[in-house]
Amino acid sequence: MAQNTAGQAGVPARQRAEVDWNRGADGPQASALPPVMPSARAVLENLPAQAAGLILDLGCGLGSPAFEAARQNPGARVLGVDRAGQLIDAARRLAAAHAIGNAEFEVMSLDALTLPGKSADAAISHFAFLSEGDVAVSVKELSRVLKDGAPFSVAAWDAMEMNTLMSRTVQVLERHVPAELLPDVGYLNKLATPGLREQLLREAGFSALHTEMFSWQLPVPSPAALIAAPVPFGRAVDSLASGELEIVRSELEQEAAEFRAADGTYTFPMACRLYWGSK
Repeated sequence: MAQNTAGQAGVPARQRAEVDWNRGADGPQASALPPVMPSARAVLENLPAQAAGLILDLGCGLGSPAFEAARQNPGARVLGVDRAGQLIDAARRLAAAHAIGNAEFEVMSLDALTLPGKSADAAISHFAFLSEGDVAVSVKELSRVLKDGAPFSVAAWDAMEMNTLMSRTVQVLERHVPAELLPDVGYLNKLATPGLREQLLREAGFSALHTEMFSWQLPVPSPAALIAAPVPFGRAVDSLASGELEIVRSELEQEAAEFRAADGTYTFPMACRLYWGSK
């Protein structure tokens, strides 16, 4: 069911159901440690060096950047939380398989953290916090569980046109599938309204706050990989007959032609917004 977050002034209402991120627990992407994207490295770089105590990764998925935070901060305990239980199970298996003893994972909603107040020494998030669940409530929840003066660092999508891979894929798929099968790009764009997230953070008690845009290049190895990921387009792709899927792939290749290199690979320019500071 779609969640309505319009009760907080300025926060838009979600018009469609959130993506079923559990789909990401299947396939080869769940059998190896997740890659550390440049944007995730930027999140970690905005934390103090050698953090100790409890580092909370909000919306951790398969464990990025939680595993990298655990590697960089061996004296810390990293707790990754996500409401997608199958992703948490997969992250636990990866932690055990790679003997990462200071990373733990729990099923938890960002807007209902089952943690004591002032129990976390730092918090990170890579494209989950400030985007998933009830954003106004989750900001207050983070403020509740962070210790006074504790740092946080997160990445969130800004205008979705800067997420070129997703925006181009949505442009193609929306010509072939019902809107309710696609990510709610309009909602995410409204969340990126200049100053909205900063206002929510300040109202929740984050007095030290910094933000800036971050850009990087995203490599995609082949045309088939353009639409191979199970999320967030899994439901849309599942609804297509084989002939329709081939048409979508062809249209997506045309839509992404400007990003294609001579060897057939793609490089998408990407940009997001970083937020960091302390409570």
